[in-house]
This record gives sequence, C-alpha cells and structure tokens, in this order.
Amino acid sequence: MSCKRTRSSKTFAENLIVIQDEEARERFVSIFKNQHMMLEKKQFYDAPSMPDEDLLREFYANLTMSDTNEVLVRKKKVPLTSKSINDLFNLPDVEEDEYSTMMTNINWNFLQQVLNVVTNPGSK
Repeated sequence: MSCKRTRSSKTFAENLIVIQDEEARERFVSIFKNQHMMLEKKQFYDAPSMPDEDLLREFYANLTMSDTNEVLVRKKKVPLTSKSINDLFNLPDVEEDEYSTMMTNINWNFLQQVLNVVTNPGSK
C-alpha cells in the first residue's frame, strides 16, 4: 500500500523548517526573517560557532596538573582564566557567576568544623 500526500508543505532549504499552514509560514517569516531582533549587535538566531573538537581534546590532554596556571595548546601557552579560555574557544564572556562568588567567600575553618560534626571520624 503506497502512502499518498494530501497536503503540500513548504520547506525552507536554508534551515529545513516544514510549515504546512500558509498563515503560520507567513507569520514565521515576518517574525524570524524580516525583523532584525538584535542581541549585542547580532541577530538573536545566529548561533555562536562551536569550538573545534580537536582544539578541545588538545586543551584537556595538556591539562595534566591541577595546580598549573597555563596550558600549552597548539604551541601557545594559554593562561587558565575564563577570558582566555573563552577567547580560545570563541565563546562569549560572561560576568562572574554565583558559584565563583560563593567559592571566594567560603569560611573554610567554619566549613571544616561543620564537616567534623556531621561526618564520621575516619570516613573517606
């Protein structure tokens, strides 16, 4: 038994979006293609380029010591800062996140006292 199409569909070759309803297709085009919605001078639907997988592998392969402050990637020393890593992998800069702020404000002596109370002596 063969399958027969009863309705035609419109396919946009550039992004392969199938919209069967003509009114919905026109609305899509007017919202996402004709309006210039800007976010930091880029159209919001432009995805940032993904980092090169080989570059990522080399970065992590050369990140061998936890106390190092730079990593050798493609014969260049890359400082281990968020800005340099974001630049290397073509990622946007972000403001300091809440986790980093929390980690810099931890009272380590108090944390150790709490851990001594709630953990069993000798446990790992």
